[in-house]
Amino acid sequence: MPSPRDDVSSALYAAVSAALHKPVADLSDTTQLIADLGAKSVNFVRIIADLEDEFDVEIPFTEFRKQKTIGEAIDYVAGL
Repeated sequence: MPSPRDDVSSALYAAVSAALHKPVADLSDTTQLIADLGAKSVNFVRIIADLEDEFDVEIPFTEFRKQKTIGEAIDYVAGL
């Protein structure tokens, strides 16, 4: 049975892949959203919207934006 972190992980990888047009295979928990992928505010808005729809939770933009890596973002969302 998948853990809540596993559920968030798969959803976040899919959201990042869609928002930034990168194959999921090119992403890892240590991938930096801004430094490695060049994520902009509009990308974060799309990722957050996808996750909010998936998990029916409100994700504060400012706090989510502070997460440097995909792994940090997963842990943050899983903790909500």
